[in-house]
Amino acid sequence: MIPWVISPYSFDGSVVRFEKLALLLKRKGLKSVILADRNFHAAVKFNTIMRKHGLIPVHGLWKDGRIFVARNREEFDSLVRYYNGETHEIEDIPVFQESELTPVRYLDASEKKASIFMRKIFGLDEDVQGFPEKCEDVADILNAEAYDLRVNHRFPTPPKNWNELLIKKAEPLGEEYISRLKRELEVIKRKGFTPYIYTVEKVVEIAKKMGIKVGPGRGSAVGSLVAYLCGITEVDPIKYDLLFERFLNEERQEPPDIDVDVEDRRRKDLIKELSKSFQVYQVSTFGNLTEKSLKNLINSVLPDASLEEKNEIYKTVYGLPHHPSVHAAGVVISENPLPLPTRTEEDIPITDYDMYDLQEIGVVKIDILGLKTLSFIKDFKKEIFDYSDEKTYHLISKGKTLGVFQLEGLQARKLCRRISPRNMDELSILLALNRPGPLRSGLDVMFSNSKNVPAFFRKMFPETRGVLIYQEQIMRLAMFAGLSGTEADILRRAIAKKEREKMEPLLEKMKKGLLEKGMENAEQILEILLNFSSYAFNKSHSVAYAHITYQTAYLKAHHLEEFFKLYFAYNSSDAGKIFLAVQELRNEGYRVHPPDINISGKDLVFHGKDVYLPLTVVKGVGVTLVEQIEKIRPVSSVRELQERVTGVPRNVVESLITAGAFDKLYENRKLALEELNKRVEKDILEIRSLFGEKVEQESSNIKIGDITELEEKSMGFPLTPVHEVPTGLFARIDDVFTYGRILPVLVKRVSRNIVTDGLSVCRVRTDVPDGVHLVLLSPLQKIIKIWPFNENTRFVYRVDFTATLEKAGQNEITEVLKNGAVVRYEGYRPLTDEYRYRVVPR
Repeated sequence: MIPWVISPYSFDGSVVRFEKLALLLKRKGLKSVILADRNFHAAVKFNTIMRKHGLIPVHGLWKDGRIFVARNREEFDSLVRYYNGETHEIEDIPVFQESELTPVRYLDASEKKASIFMRKIFGLDEDVQGFPEKCEDVADILNAEAYDLRVNHRFPTPPKNWNELLIKKAEPLGEEYISRLKRELEVIKRKGFTPYIYTVEKVVEIAKKMGIKVGPGRGSAVGSLVAYLCGITEVDPIKYDLLFERFLNEERQEPPDIDVDVEDRRRKDLIKELSKSFQVYQVSTFGNLTEKSLKNLINSVLPDASLEEKNEIYKTVYGLPHHPSVHAAGVVISENPLPLPTRTEEDIPITDYDMYDLQEIGVVKIDILGLKTLSFIKDFKKEIFDYSDEKTYHLISKGKTLGVFQLEGLQARKLCRRISPRNMDELSILLALNRPGPLRSGLDVMFSNSKNVPAFFRKMFPETRGVLIYQEQIMRLAMFAGLSGTEADILRRAIAKKEREKMEPLLEKMKKGLLEKGMENAEQILEILLNFSSYAFNKSHSVAYAHITYQTAYLKAHHLEEFFKLYFAYNSSDAGKIFLAVQELRNEGYRVHPPDINISGKDLVFHGKDVYLPLTVVKGVGVTLVEQIEKIRPVSSVRELQERVTGVPRNVVESLITAGAFDKLYENRKLALEELNKRVEKDILEIRSLFGEKVEQESSNIKIGDITELEEKSMGFPLTPVHEVPTGLFARIDDVFTYGRILPVLVKRVSRNIVTDGLSVCRVRTDVPDGVHLVLLSPLQKIIKIWPFNENTRFVYRVDFTATLEKAGQNEITEVLKNGAVVRYEGYRPLTDEYRYRVVPR
């Protein structure tokens, strides 16, 4: 009896794990086994693990009811060609009928139920078999041998004068650039990475020739002058004091990692164009059974199983692949065709191997990432060259960063106000700090108030006020203490991975170097380095992405209406983002109206300071329906819309009404709904005449309910305020959501958890009594505190430092402590959340 192992990558119920399989074979005294799937997804993993255990992996292909088996590498390559469709016949290779072998989908009896469960989720029968007790060694029968699966991956060859061309580019920049460039080129040449970098250069060059927007750079590659002069990156590493060694050093064995960002909608076009010049392969990836998805599957497929049985199945199948997919970024580019198993999608081959398999067999991928923000910027058709614009930095410093790359979140907006960046260096610092680790450790507070930072660090790193924010600073400190650039990068990585055996000799060398420079506090310096190194960020990446952040902020600061038109177009299905955008438009003085059946289209419409929401914010309304509506305008009634646009579902028309799309045609929305119901009644009477009295009217008794709740149902957010609240006394709802701040707001309950300040409206997570109240409102839609209101109530902020102030409501006051005295500013509030407060009568 010959066992034939089927792996989980056949997606037909196998729960076999290769490590466990290898141990089982050794216990049984076997040295080989056949693996045959309907694909080659598992081939490299199987090959690696079997050979690691001194076993012979026998590869096969399961196709058309037969098992084709490769005894050596030559036959394996033949199998791959047959699988790829390059040949329609395969000769001189062992072939078994399915019935001649024992299919193995589990390894011991405890896994059988899990295998049956997997068969069920793939919609298959429960027929599964385990590993047979007695079996023959297939390697002996077939005379099969072990072999590796490495392939000869060659990147395109650069022209012979490639180095000289780069040096010519550097000559006008001065000796510092020429010297550094030659040093980088020498390291790249010695490591054999010149073809790799040349290939990335060609990718970027082809993208730009196609008119595709390419990002300014990503990751540690931004620290390379070679990458900058090749046009791979757009950030001068010398200007920003970036380190080449962070990108590549003498000790590194694997190729450097260069990722390229391109506008997301053109990524596929670029890959197709690259395939005209090179051999191009996309890379597989797999959706695995995660904790949440697996628990849901188990409960739905096995609702009556015991808890013990469910837990056993969970442990057996957790992490197994559930479906294949295509890696979002990874692409293999080669000068020569590669003997890889592939499937084809849109004329581009996709290798069956994932990124880890490719690395194992000597194939290096390049990541080409589609970035939506680059498409967003491209749509403006405006070039940005000025990175010192005061209006842009003012917008960021106020935290008005909805739609600004990497600064949309509440924590980011708060950090913007704290850091108040005034140049690109500070904007880069802001991005580096805007991560959970630095924020938890208080690096942002330390940067804002750096008087307690040791003088040595303040002097060495004035850019960050002495705070260790960047990984490159750790390397700079190490190099100052006598380590080479290569040693500094090794130390950085060793600290990050907590590899003590690598860290300790380098730290000892640092200590000695610091003492030799007269630093008696060397121990303290190293302690600070170790404490903050785990929070440090890649400066090269931060500087590059700061350029994208700045570009989006600049476009918002100078082209607000166009910015919001595009923001709505890019986020039309995200009700949360649209709600925030509405609040910000109101904060900017615009009157935001519901979608209008005769004015709105698929984009935001500006008529002076009046803004009409797109029809597409209404649930069920897509671009096709919008185009149909635009063709029949003007629309004079609900009835006309239904008669002239065929096939519009009744519930979509109802949503248009409750969203306010017919407000200009009817005195109120109830009348529009009544007309809709009359049409329904007419249709029902006609149906009754055809089919008799059994047909019931379904929707004639629609209750109007609360207008804002109906808006939320039809659009995902409430829109219409109730004008019964005194305005101008305190902060507005849209102040809270625009700036992402905690502010005092005067609100009236509209219905359930919806409140209004007379100018805007929002849902809150807190119950609010009837009437008008002063509340401390959080941008997380939570009321922190509530007070009964009268006209004389005043809200007093108290700050202990000179904070930036802004105009506020009449009853808001800020008290600032200056030189031991309190200075009061009536009608102003601090541009920060770090305040104490009290509520007082006038």
